[in-house]
Order: sequence, then C-alpha cells, then structure tokens
Amino acid sequence: MEPSKPSELVVVIPEPIERQLIELSNGVSGAETHAWPECTGIFRTDEGHIRLEAPSDILYPSSTSLCRHIPCFVGHKPIGSISFDSLPESNNWESPSLLLIASPESPGSITAYYVEPGDKSTPATTTPCTVILLGDRLGLFDRISPVVNLSKLQDKKVAVIGLGSGGGFGAVELAKSGIGSLILVDYDRLEITNVSRHVCGLLDIGRWKTRAVKDKILQHNPDTDVACHEVDITEQPELLESIVDSVDMVFVATDNEISKYLINEQCVYQHVPAVYGGVYERAFAGEVVLVMPDRGGCYSCVRQNLARTPGIVSATVAGEYADDVDTPHEPGLGIDVGFIANLQVKIAVSGLLDDRVPAFNDLGDQMIIWVNSARPQDGPLFGSSLSRYFVKVPRLPDCRTCGVLTNFEEPEDPAHE
Repeated sequence: MEPSKPSELVVVIPEPIERQLIELSNGVSGAETHAWPECTGIFRTDEGHIRLEAPSDILYPSSTSLCRHIPCFVGHKPIGSISFDSLPESNNWESPSLLLIASPESPGSITAYYVEPGDKSTPATTTPCTVILLGDRLGLFDRISPVVNLSKLQDKKVAVIGLGSGGGFGAVELAKSGIGSLILVDYDRLEITNVSRHVCGLLDIGRWKTRAVKDKILQHNPDTDVACHEVDITEQPELLESIVDSVDMVFVATDNEISKYLINEQCVYQHVPAVYGGVYERAFAGEVVLVMPDRGGCYSCVRQNLARTPGIVSATVAGEYADDVDTPHEPGLGIDVGFIANLQVKIAVSGLLDDRVPAFNDLGDQMIIWVNSARPQDGPLFGSSLSRYFVKVPRLPDCRTCGVLTNFEEPEDPAHE
C-alpha cells in the first residue's frame, strides 16, 4: 500500500536547475505547459520532500522504497490559468507530476505544484509546495558569522594532505568554517574498513578519497574552490613545493612520518604555517602540533625534543591518523579520532585568522596532547581520561630543517602543562 502524501510539500531546487528553469519558462507562452525530461523530481513520499535533479546527476538508486522519481513540467502562467483537464495528451499527465512556474515578470520568483491527475469523474488536484532555492546563499553562515571573520577566511587557501578519518573530517570542517579554497591530496581509495570512522559512507566505496571528500565539502559550502590531487607527495617533490607555495596553511593528516618531514621542510623554507595532527595507538590519545613561521621550532624539533625527553610520550604510542596501517582493522573509535581532528581544525582556523589562541598562550605552546582514555603505563601525561597538556617545544640549534635559519624566535619557557 502506497503511503499517503504529507500535507506539506517542500521542493528544493539547486542553482543549475533554477537557471535552466528560468530559461525554459521564457519560451513557454500562454497557458501552455511543456514536459521537462532533462529534470526529474526525487520525491521522498514519507517526508514530503522533493529535490530536483538532472537524470544524469542521479548516481545511485534510492536506498528506500518510499523514494520515487516524478516527471517535471514547466509553465509561466498562474496556476488558475491552467486547465489540467484540457491539456494535450503529449504532456502525459498520467501520473503524479510536478509543475514549475517561473514568471518572467518576477525574476527569482518560482512556484511549484504537485499535480495528481484526475479522470472522467474526478478532476485533477494540485497542492502548492514550499520552494527552497539553493542558489540563495543568504543565511548559509548566519550561525557562525558572529564568531569568526568570514571575509578573511573566504580569502584563505589551505592544503589538506591526507584524507583519512582525521583529514577527511578536517577538510569538511574547514569548509564549513568558511575557508574559501582547499587543495586535497591523497592517493588512496575509500575502503569498507574506513567507513566506520570516515566522513564518507558506503556509497563512496572504491572512490578516490579526495573526490569523495570534495563532494561532502560542496554539500556544506558549495562556493568552496576545491582542487584534488591523487598522488603520493613523497614521490612528487615538485608538486609538493608548488602546493605549499600556493597556500596560506598546510593541514597535515598523513599516515606516515616521512611525508610529515617532507612537508615540514617545504613549509619551513617557504615560511608557510602548518598544523599537524595524529592519534596514538588505538586512538587512546593524540596530538596537534602548530608550526608558525618565525615562532619557535619546526615539526622536526618537536619530534627530536620528545625523543630527548624520556617519559613525556612513549615511543610505542606515537602514531598518526592511521586508516591504512599494518593490520586491516586497526582499533580506534571515530569519536576519539574526532576529538583530535576537531582540535586540529580549531587551531588551524585560529592561526589563519591570526587570532591569539587562548589554549596556546599566544601560540607560544606549539603542541597539545589530548588524552581520550587513561593509560598511565605510557607516561605521566596519560594518567587521566579526557585531559589535555600543552607542551612548549624550543627550536633546536642542530635541527637539520630549521637549525640553519636565524630568524626564529626562541620560546622563553620550558615545557609545561
């Protein structure tokens, strides 16, 4: 039995469809209506929700039997001027359809009606729909504009290198925060073992992570300029150099240390800020490292300082946002990875705004260690769950990356909580 139609119907019209509709309506005269085979309505009958799509853009069948496709028709006269019982047979009003009316006299004014055909004894019925135009961006950032400088963020470009569970989440959140341009770099395809922790789902299995994440980004901020590179940056040094040279910050969430060191070298030499994120074994804890030009040591200094300071972080727990590790199903909850990724995004956005990050004490502390689950056996920092520590890492004079530079300011205080 087919479910009853909800009393309220909503029609969502993407911007490209809106433009086509206005052009088509200009060619419709009088009380005519024209079939529009280039557009179909995806009708979720249990929700009263209809989204217009071009048939070529519908990549996957619906996952619910309560979703069906309905044909669309175009007119430009008020609904009262149209007699559905006298329409020509070529219009095929044989099944529930959607009539869209865009008046040339009122640009941007679109009305929609759900039409249920009648028969010899029952006239056709029409139900007016609420129309939502996705081309109208007003309101998209209303709930964040009071707390961030959107105009400044929209002018920023960030490279996100590594699109695993942390990097994928971070890329989407950066776009939702208003970042205007993103470069996505990853050479992996999404696998089924990624899905429980990734922003992308089962419909994206087998796709490049870059392209799948790009689609997620554009669902939240369609004005974001997104470029994708499906490459291993450890094998493309010239591309890495070019990417770093073109951005305001690098958001690093790769799954190996070699790539982090290479990124660090390029960022140091080109004076580009970078924020590094990673989780430790089983995501019981993780770290975010901020490297700002001329403010303390680089990523290599961080790693060397930790290695030279026994007891801060056990060498056995150091890891990354690792979806592609030696074991095919590395344990670790997505919510635990999310804590670290959220923190990394927060620090990145604050750095791009050149704000004083309260948790970083004017950016003097370069590293935050966040503990999801207590593991005191791995060091004194890991004794309490849901705790955090700030670590100030001085520049090492003998650092092979930044030690030869003389324009870095040494932090004044040693590591502290």
